[in-house]
Amino acid sequence: MIEQNIVFIGAGNMARALISGMRQLGVPGSQIQVHAPSTQRREALAEEFGLRSRPAKAEKLPQNSLVIYAAKPKQVDGILSEWRESFADAQVLFVSVAAGISSQQMRSILGENVAVVRAMPNTPAQVGAGATTLFAQATVKAAQCDIVQQIFSGVGKVFWLHDESLMDAATALAGSGPAYVLLFLEALEDAAVLEGLDRNTARALALQTVWGTAQMAAASPASPSELRHQVTSPGGTTAAGLAVWEEQLRPLAQRALAAAAARSRALGQFLKTKV
Repeated sequence: MIEQNIVFIGAGNMARALISGMRQLGVPGSQIQVHAPSTQRREALAEEFGLRSRPAKAEKLPQNSLVIYAAKPKQVDGILSEWRESFADAQVLFVSVAAGISSQQMRSILGENVAVVRAMPNTPAQVGAGATTLFAQATVKAAQCDIVQQIFSGVGKVFWLHDESLMDAATALAGSGPAYVLLFLEALEDAAVLEGLDRNTARALALQTVWGTAQMAAASPASPSELRHQVTSPGGTTAAGLAVWEEQLRPLAQRALAAAAARSRALGQFLKTKV
């Protein structure tokens, strides 16, 4: 059971997803507070989940509070510099979902006595089907890691990394991945419409095909490559389509992930000039 006072900095979609997951885990709304500049956003969360709505400004926190930074990466320095004094004596466990900002950069802003866990959840967390990558600094206790595990398991599956340098690759894959899949769905839909299907049917077929295939792959011990060969008859329709995909898909995937990972690293480099 999560017993800490839980503080969210930011009231966007990811904050809402995590709060929803916590409430389903049985965390009382009275144990959660949200700090954000948008009164409308935080009041909406307060009404929906019964939590405490607070202004964006920093305030003194109870001992052993758990703080989740869910605001934009570019706001990290300005926002957290204001919270530094509040964290100084509270033995805070700090969880950051800011892309590209390293755990050590966070500790440089907040102070060396703050335990920092870096997280990269993705948007399917909004429906309890997220993929979250986590990294904890060596100073984070096992019990604290267990709490973070509970929180993010409430919105999907959790994957721990032991090398923080791999977080940029995880961000490029799982963090940005939902947008890639949605673009793929759009492309399939549009192509099917050009072949004569009505748009509603094309969309429904594309969605069900992608969803069903992901379910099949998740349930099978076989690799995607093995499954693909199982459904591809030599000289058949699938083979004809795959021949076209193979020309471009792998290089495009490599370029896309490389670009996203590079952008993640760039976000961290930008902050280094200010820490």
